[in-house]
Amino acid sequence: MNSAQRNYCPTRRELLAVIAALQHFRHYLLGTHVTLRTDHHSLKWVRTFKRPEGILARWIETLAEFDFEIEHRPGRLHCNADGVSRPICKQCWGKNFTTPWIDEFERADELIDPLGIHTLTVPSELTTEDLSELQREDPIISPLLDFLDRDVNPTRDDLRALPLESRNLWSQRPLIHVQDGILVRDVHTSTQLVVPIVLQNRLFDVVHSGPLAAHLGAERMLTQLRQHYYWPGMRRDVFTWCSQCTECQKSKPAPSKAHGKLQKVVTGAPLDIVAVDILSGLPSANDGSKYILVLTDYFTKWSEAYALPDAEAHTCMSAMYNNFFARFGMPRQLHSDQGRTLNQN
Repeated sequence: MNSAQRNYCPTRRELLAVIAALQHFRHYLLGTHVTLRTDHHSLKWVRTFKRPEGILARWIETLAEFDFEIEHRPGRLHCNADGVSRPICKQCWGKNFTTPWIDEFERADELIDPLGIHTLTVPSELTTEDLSELQREDPIISPLLDFLDRDVNPTRDDLRALPLESRNLWSQRPLIHVQDGILVRDVHTSTQLVVPIVLQNRLFDVVHSGPLAAHLGAERMLTQLRQHYYWPGMRRDVFTWCSQCTECQKSKPAPSKAHGKLQKVVTGAPLDIVAVDILSGLPSANDGSKYILVLTDYFTKWSEAYALPDAEAHTCMSAMYNNFFARFGMPRQLHSDQGRTLNQN
């Protein structure tokens, strides 16, 4: 709390804590009935305040978007929240209270719905038998299942006849094995399902753009899929499908404007174009000069430099007129980087 909030009365400080907590968990609490349990009985007047003014009116307006109920609990039963701020009282230790004790852990078990969302039950679309059948019909996985079922080691000629993806999977033994009739891959502490070709794009669509998806980028999509699934060339496919997602392309910001390519500056005679620039950031000389004014003729590549005490417009123009222009004449075009000093009138 800042210095002004520390001067609030206890009731306002309690209400400030309620405001801060509800705003912090706002995305969870909107649309859900919330119980505010407090040992400060005066907070119950928030719902019945007749004519709120000033900061109280603004706080009550902030609370209006929440569906909440204030429940009072005596301080001696509010130890789960005040355990840090309230040390054990030696006089009350060991006494039996007539008020029944409320176990917060038992009450937490009664909560069956998450805060702010409804519980979704999604039935499985494919059974174990369906996955096993799809793998045995897959041209990449089917030969490997045949080898593992017969417990044989294929020869080099047998492996050359297989697709490249099948050889890639077979080289990962003993990580790949058959579990309940389905080919899986063990990695660290997780087991990945080897996805057949017919389910790969469908799986990506569900995880990337399904009802509970968020159109994640390719790297995050790859990390999320690798937790439970695997197939050879997975990284290449995920990056390709992410780049082809229509919704992602619509929401993607416009690419930055392409920079023009460097081109030759064509000149036909001396003093057609003279470039001018100021070099700064130099240590001060004995005469107080801090800048260097550089002029270069594009055609002859002749360059001259003049020390300047400052980079003001009149100082630069005096140096150019009294030195370069007085000796070589006026150029047809003076080229600069449109610096603030050289663009002053």
